[in-house]
Amino acid sequence: MSLMVEKLAYLKKCCRMTTEQAAQLSQIPVGTLNKIFSGQTKHPAAEHLDRLSRVFRVSTHYLLDDELPTECCFSGETEEGLFHLSAEEVRFVCQYRRLSSEGRQALAAMASLLRIPAGALAGTVPVKRTFCYAAPTLDGCAARPLRPILLPETDPAVRQADFTVLLGDGCMEPLYPSGSVVLCRRGMGSREDYGVYQLNQALLLRRLIRRRGVTKLVAPNLSYKDIVVSDDDYLDCLGVVIGLVRGYRWG
Repeated sequence: MSLMVEKLAYLKKCCRMTTEQAAQLSQIPVGTLNKIFSGQTKHPAAEHLDRLSRVFRVSTHYLLDDELPTECCFSGETEEGLFHLSAEEVRFVCQYRRLSSEGRQALAAMASLLRIPAGALAGTVPVKRTFCYAAPTLDGCAARPLRPILLPETDPAVRQADFTVLLGDGCMEPLYPSGSVVLCRRGMGSREDYGVYQLNQALLLRRLIRRRGVTKLVAPNLSYKDIVVSDDDYLDCLGVVIGLVRGYRWG
């Protein structure tokens, strides 16, 4: 594998971008991109490299110069000196760049809110401030997709949670009824855990099952059909469900 192919694979992973998404943004045919990403095309056209550099927000010099290491473009210099971004920070920056101006403003507001001390519920109960994502209902709508929430830290599961999800349908029944708020922790769980998955452009609460070469997302509610995940699909686990929220307050 050439270093340019390695860099392109790294950029795709950091930006959580599929080949189809890269093709749409760059206006390069999928077949042509597959040959570039696999290394089959040894010397890609300059126009294609220029388009890819614009999609991934890097210079063509970075892609072409084998003297520059893969993570070279993810460093910078401030008044405090040279700094490097972790892999998690790189993914965050890539996602931030793909947001609309309204999305960036919302993210800045969230960061500011998270820095404010949460205070207490009912005067004495210590609380944790995080955010709740409203999962779309069956018609695909969510009135307020993201809003701050205050959680009572008397529950040990709350201290482990990184975010919450408001269930918009009955996919998690009978474990959790529609309208419940569930606690979620970043990272992968065990095979028995239910997780929050991004499948292409959809967010789903399901259990991931791999059996005999087939990958499926399965809901506890048997009225919801299993979803088969193909190799061409983008699948990412955003977190694992660890419990039900009780006594919360929007804040």
